[in-house]
Amino acid sequence: MIVHIHREAEVGEAEGVAGGARAKGAHVEIMAADLSSVDATRRLAQKIIEKHGGLDILVNNAARSSYVPIDRITPGEWQATLTVNLTAPFLLAQAALAGMAERRWGRIINVTSITESLGGPSGAAYVSSKGGLVALTRALARNVRVDGVTVNALSPGAILTEQEYEFVPECDREQVNAQVIGRQSLPRRLVPDDLASAIRFLADEGSNSVTGQVIEVNGGWLFR
Repeated sequence: MIVHIHREAEVGEAEGVAGGARAKGAHVEIMAADLSSVDATRRLAQKIIEKHGGLDILVNNAARSSYVPIDRITPGEWQATLTVNLTAPFLLAQAALAGMAERRWGRIINVTSITESLGGPSGAAYVSSKGGLVALTRALARNVRVDGVTVNALSPGAILTEQEYEFVPECDREQVNAQVIGRQSLPRRLVPDDLASAIRFLADEGSNSVTGQVIEVNGGWLFR
């Protein structure tokens, strides 16, 4: 199991995740790479494949947030957001698929966002990148055509994570919680374990006939 981090400074937090997996018997390695760099992304994929012989399950969960209003998005902001959120998942999937096809087993799971369907509240660059990731998921699934290799996407709703605490002041959190729950069918905030359970399903043998799909994990905020 490879846990990817953006920079070495994040290794402490990653070790907490790795420790939990190791306690369950997994061999875990932490690798740092800046996915805003095409070259760094390719080197990461090459390093993993050369060291471990390939990738069996790829979860593209890294993302760059962008709340810049559309009238203030620069070409640099646009490109930086799409590079992390769309180009990097493509490059990693491209590198992994040859081995998956050869072994006739593999899973690619792309994490998109409910904002792709709602049009916000994130900025247009972020929303567009996640919409592109949905299209990439379907295109990969259509082109792979190997029994045992699937490509799917998860579309999370408002998952309660540390990132939300960074963007929402403490004085506003109760109001935000009420607004989110009011839009959902489930009367509670969603947590990372909700997403992890869906990832486990898509990684399992029982999902072998599920490919090219977008699984909504949004507590009933959106139906499609």
